Amino acid sequence: MKKTRKIVIISLLCSISVVLDIIKEFIPFLNLPSGGSINISLIPIMVASFTLGVKEGILCSFISYLISFALGLNNIFLSVPQYTLDYLIPVICVGGCSIFYKNKNIKEMELGIFVSMFLRTTSIVISGAYYWLSSTSIAGSLESFVGSIAYNVPYAFITMIVLMISVPIIVKVANKYLV
Repeated sequence: MKKTRKIVIISLLCSISVVLDIIKEFIPFLNLPSGGSINISLIPIMVASFTLGVKEGILCSFISYLISFALGLNNIFLSVPQYTLDYLIPVICVGGCSIFYKNKNIKEMELGIFVSMFLRTTSIVISGAYYWLSSTSIAGSLESFVGSIAYNVPYAFITMIVLMISVPIIVKVANKYLV
């Protein structure tokens, strides 16, 4: 694929991701209090990774994140470790979802989605257990991990289901027209 075409596709998918991130803010059932959400903006990032490759997926994810950050989304900063666990590691995990996608089959795609969402959620749960505590929790305690799991896993699971349904369909169509 020519470089110019790749740049245009990455730009297009980054734009779609940012627009979905903004739209998500106005759809009440996609958002939970304190920042959790069913994140539909991950769809174009995963499409980029599965159609263009791991490096391009991570690049698309990082660019989308930077644009969203510049627009005032995704910018709750308590400390460098919290920020890394809440934003930077998840961005890399989602963008790299096509790491298992060698034979280009749906099982590898679903494995990539599952693993990337598992790693993303694990990072966010750790952040929640250490940085987003209830007033009675101690950082890193079993109680804080249970609370973080109870808060983060449901919306991460729903996001993963949405991704497992939508991404393979979109990638199949995108491979016909984009690549």
